[in-house]
Amino acid sequence: MGCLRTALLKSAIAILLIICSSCSSAIRPVHGEESDSDLGKLLVPYLPENTEWALTVIDLETGRLVAETGNSLGERLVPASLMKLLITGAVLDYAEKGGSVCKIVTVRSTVTVKGKRGRKSRKKTSLVARQSVEITDKRELFDILHDMNVHSRNVTAQNLADSLGEQRFGSPGTRAKGNRAVSSFLSSMGLPSGEAIIADGCGLSRENRVTANFIAHYLYQASKKTWFDSFRATLPRPGLEGTVKRIGYTDPRFRVKTGRLNNVFALAGYGVNAAGSKFTFAFIVNAKNGRIYDRKHSKGQLLRLLAEGAPPQTVAVRQ
Repeated sequence: MGCLRTALLKSAIAILLIICSSCSSAIRPVHGEESDSDLGKLLVPYLPENTEWALTVIDLETGRLVAETGNSLGERLVPASLMKLLITGAVLDYAEKGGSVCKIVTVRSTVTVKGKRGRKSRKKTSLVARQSVEITDKRELFDILHDMNVHSRNVTAQNLADSLGEQRFGSPGTRAKGNRAVSSFLSSMGLPSGEAIIADGCGLSRENRVTANFIAHYLYQASKKTWFDSFRATLPRPGLEGTVKRIGYTDPRFRVKTGRLNNVFALAGYGVNAAGSKFTFAFIVNAKNGRIYDRKHSKGQLLRLLAEGAPPQTVAVRQ
C-alpha cells in the first residue's frame, strides 16, 4: 500500500512539473532568459514618473520584432512631430507615381520709411500675398522635406499635407482632405488597422494618436519602397544637426525624427547596432502631468542602448 502511495505521489509530482513547464514556456522571451537585461528595465530610470510609454524595435533585414516594451503597448499615444514621417512618405510616394505637390511662397513688400526728427530711416516689410507654386524638381522636393524634418517645420508639413489632399481630391486643399490623403497612403502600406488616428500633417494636434508598433512597422514598410533612400536621408543625424543636435548622443549611422509637445516626447527612425544589424524603432512617451524634454531625462540613452546592441529580451512570443 505504501509503495502504491509513493508511486501515485511521484506521478502527481511529474504531472505538475509538466504543467508548470508548459505554462512557463507559453510566454517566453525571443532571446535569452535574464530579465535583468530587459531593455525596458534599462530605460525606466531615465523616464519621468507618471508616464505612458512604449518602444518597438524591428530588424530591418528580416522584419523580425526585436523588442517591444513599455507600460502602454498597444495604446494609441500622442506622437507629436512623428506625424511628419507619415507626410514625408505620402509625398514621396505620390511623387514617385508621377504626382506633384505645391509649396506656399510668401510675397512680401519692403519699403524704406524715413525717420522723423533726426532718427534713422528704417525698412518696413509687409505681407502682400501667398502663392501656391508647384514643385516640379525632385531635388527641390527633397530639400524641402529635408529642411522640414531636420528642423521640424510645422507650417511646411501642414502645407504639404493640404496640397497632397488638393491634388488627390480636388480644390481647395483642406486639412480634412490632407488627412484623407495620408490615411489612404497608410492603408496602401498594409499597416495594422485601428492603430492610427490622423488629425493633421504636422503633429501639433493632440488628437493625433498612434501606437509605437504602428510607427515602427510603417518605417519598416517604408524601407522596402523605391523612395526609401530619399526618405531616410531627409532625417537628421543625432548629435550633428537639427532638433537632435543636442540630444546627448552622436552617431552618423542613425537617422531619426523627434516629436515634442509640453507633455510628449517621441523618437523614431533607423539605426545600426554594434553587431552591424540594421533596425528601425519607435519610442513614444506621454506624461500625465509635467513637461518632457529628452535632453533632461534620457540624455540620448535609448540611442546609446540601441547602438550598443542592448539585449532584446522584452518580446514575448505566445505559443
